[in-house]
Formats: sequence, C-alpha cells, structure tokens
Amino acid sequence: MAKKFITIFALAGLAIPMTVPLASVQPKTVQAKQTNKNKYGFGKQFKFPKTWRGKWYSNNNFTPNPMSIHASAINMPLTNDYFKVIKVGMVKGTKKYPWEMPSTWQEENQSILAKYLRVSSKKMHGSKWIILSPVQEKTTKNGNAFTVKTEKIAGKKHKVLFQSNPEDGLVTNQFFKTKSITNKYSAFEFKDMKYSKVNPR
Repeated sequence: MAKKFITIFALAGLAIPMTVPLASVQPKTVQAKQTNKNKYGFGKQFKFPKTWRGKWYSNNNFTPNPMSIHASAINMPLTNDYFKVIKVGMVKGTKKYPWEMPSTWQEENQSILAKYLRVSSKKMHGSKWIILSPVQEKTTKNGNAFTVKTEKIAGKKHKVLFQSNPEDGLVTNQFFKTKSITNKYSAFEFKDMKYSKVNPR
C-alpha cells in the first residue's frame, strides 16, 4: 500500500456549533439532570461499541486533545468538552421534536441542550457512520460522522477511527490508539476510504 500524504481538514475542529459557547461538563453534573430528561425530548442513552471506547490520537491541528470515547459519552478534542450521547424523541407533553419547538423554548433550555449530542447513522461509501449532531437541529450538517475500521499498517492490523463530513462521507481526520502509530500514519491515505481535499489553513 503506497503512502499518499494529505492535508486533512477537521470539520470545524470537532467543535459542534451552538448558539452559545459550550461549557465543560463533568459526568456527575449531567447525571444529576437526567431525572427530567424526557422534558427535553431526550430518549435512551446511546452505547458506543466497546471497540470504540478509550483514547484516540490525531496530529491534526484542530485536535490538541485526544478523542476520549466513553460508554455513552464523548470528549471532543478541540475543547475537551464532555457530551452525553442520546437518541432523541419528542418533547414531553408535545408531539414535537426539540428542533420543532419554538425558538423561545430552545433559548430557555440551551444550557441543558448544549450538554448532549444526538446520534443517528448513515451509510456512505460502503461504510456505516455514526453521526453526532446538535440536539436542537434536524439537519446533521453541523455534526460529525465517525466510523471505526480495522486497517493493515506495515503488515499489522490496527483499529482506526475515521471522522468525516456527515453530508458526503469524505474523511477529514483519522485517529489511532497510540501516539507512535499516530506520528507515523496520521496523514496516511487508506485505499478503502475517500478523503476530503479541503485545506482550511
């Protein structure tokens, strides 16, 4: 497999746009809020596959911290903010999803909504991607898509976490389980993936 080095664009650096700045939240703080989660349309917690969990490293300029994936939560690399990942349903007492609620409701509940990401999935270029996006947006264009695949690197098999644009499935960043592998292959282009050629710098 020939090396083909690229410049990988991290979609907004994994910083998912919100209407107000995101505050770093500890797991215990989020847990305390969950008794009324149906009030906001929060459904079941999403469970990441066990092979996804742990720290993932990237040398991309937009990932100063490791990507930390927990059982039902994620720390985003740019700011290290902690988000619970959930499936979204209808807001309690209504027949509306969070993105269908009035702007006044969204503004009043922004401090809670901003602590969660909603999960969906999509098949792109032959791979199934998990998409994490803002709870209050029906579209996933401001989110990030992820998939984990086993790739052969220098004759050995390694897990690779790919990040892509949720609209077109083009890889914008890739993560590895160790820093040493990351240093060698962070810009390597795997033949079974399609890559974005956008350069934000």
